[in-house]
Amino acid sequence: MTDLQVCSVYDMDPQTQLHEMRLQGIFCDAYIKIPDENTRLPVHRNVMASCSHYFRSLFTSGLKESEQNEISIYGVSANIMNQIIQYAYIRKAIITPDNVEDLLAASDRFHVFGLLKECTNYLYEQISPENCIGIFKFSRFYNCQHLSRKAWEYIVRNFKDIVEKSQEYLQLHVDDLKEILNDDDLSVCNESEVFLAIQRWIDYEQRDRRDKYPELLKSMRFCFVNVDFFQTKIQRNKTLVNLRDCKKLINRVSNLMRIFYESPFIVDDDNILLRPRVPPEIIFTVGGWSSTGVVDSIEAYDKNVDRWYVTKQCMPCSRAYHGTVFMNGRIFIVGGFDGTQYLNSVYCFSPDEKTWEERAPMYIMRCYVSAVELNGIIYACGGFDGRNRQDSVEKYNPIKNQWTHVQPMWRKRSDAGATALDGKIYIAGGFDGASCLDSAEYYDPTVNQWTMLPDMTSRRSGVVLVALQKELIALGGYNGSDRLSTVERYSWATRSWFPMGSMIQGRSNFAAVVMNGKIVVIGGYDGSTTSPNAEEYDPTKKAWRRLYPLNYGRSAVSACLVSQIRSGRGFTYHGLASVDNL
Repeated sequence: MTDLQVCSVYDMDPQTQLHEMRLQGIFCDAYIKIPDENTRLPVHRNVMASCSHYFRSLFTSGLKESEQNEISIYGVSANIMNQIIQYAYIRKAIITPDNVEDLLAASDRFHVFGLLKECTNYLYEQISPENCIGIFKFSRFYNCQHLSRKAWEYIVRNFKDIVEKSQEYLQLHVDDLKEILNDDDLSVCNESEVFLAIQRWIDYEQRDRRDKYPELLKSMRFCFVNVDFFQTKIQRNKTLVNLRDCKKLINRVSNLMRIFYESPFIVDDDNILLRPRVPPEIIFTVGGWSSTGVVDSIEAYDKNVDRWYVTKQCMPCSRAYHGTVFMNGRIFIVGGFDGTQYLNSVYCFSPDEKTWEERAPMYIMRCYVSAVELNGIIYACGGFDGRNRQDSVEKYNPIKNQWTHVQPMWRKRSDAGATALDGKIYIAGGFDGASCLDSAEYYDPTVNQWTMLPDMTSRRSGVVLVALQKELIALGGYNGSDRLSTVERYSWATRSWFPMGSMIQGRSNFAAVVMNGKIVVIGGYDGSTTSPNAEEYDPTKKAWRRLYPLNYGRSAVSACLVSQIRSGRGFTYHGLASVDNL
């Protein structure tokens, strides 16, 4: 038994052997003493010096400590010091929610940078709306720049959740709150969310904080507040009206907003009231067919200034009648037509890295393809391969970089509209090679089966299908004679399609996304030209309104909604505004 034990020790790697020797006090040439707990921890000087600049200096400085056999260290517990020593030997430490802050502080103090990195990574893995402010303050105090930056990004990206859930938010110092509110990247759908956040912070200790209203309101981008909200919640707020500085600011804003909404475009980087934030969601409109042919350009939409900007990045090749999907921080471009060839190729673009990468091609060339993302998988439905309209469907696993066939649809269809809703893929309309279709069906991936739905009220090829408020909505398209402006939705209760308010413009082969609870339609063919026009449907008002048009008319175009990317600034007003784009 003794021989077996000896063999197991010598089978250990050198680091583990040294650690075992330290625990047994073999060849140790120094002790670290924790006077507050009267504890002595044996160490090997050379091991500690190899892991820590602090201990290397301590043991080689020539000062009296370097000659002492026992070194006293104050301000750290024996347990934490033991973890530091253990990490020096075997590069492992037990990090828990209870000790991570003390361990990080000790790692910083003793210059054990490997453990410091592990502590910062551990803290970020635990980050949540409830603790992110504390983690940010802690990391800033210890100058952990990487963790500080990531925690700050988390705060500005999850601001709404933090306001609603965090006790730390309510206890912020006014200067810290101002720092957050002043950030252009603060992720809010509407500036009214900023006012409600200020209101919540003040209400927590209203008697002591109400005099902070003026300085906090100066951090708001007032001209981007919804007009109805400004008039009902701010102008008529008795507390604000009774504060002299607030009243002056509100009157000034009221005049500015009148000019702002009457003017075609007023933005002022130097005036915080007129300075837009970076939107949390950006529409990327990709490729398409313009008056000059198939294009490779991309336009990004900044909703805060209602403007489209031509990005500096283009696709690797021109394409139209393709699918576009945003998934896992990347934009995937699927199939299409380059003006000469029908394509089965797939590319993905990383907005943060600004790089393109070719991925595994589909089995079948698919022009007029319908591409949908569901549960981290891309589905390519139908399309045209140059000879035949397709009923086939294949799915793409980005982890395996692999396409596989799934059950085909009941109908051959190209130029159809498709979307995902409640774990299923829905597809409607399209063209079967002989006629425009009014049929619709859905795919359940759990059983690999397609099921027919009741027919739409109109035949629609070049149609777009979106999911809004748990409803399927089919927009526009071509019925064989006209480009349609009509819209219809599917009722689950009656299992039938009903008309909705029509779009301002009839169009087919256009793009549409749902952004902030509204439908945005983009470009398309109106029967005579490739259209640059865009419009938006507000379900609360049940009305369409025009948006600022694209820089170029595009039909056979595709688009996706991109959210929570680090590089959002570079694709919006702050990064792309120029004379050409305005």
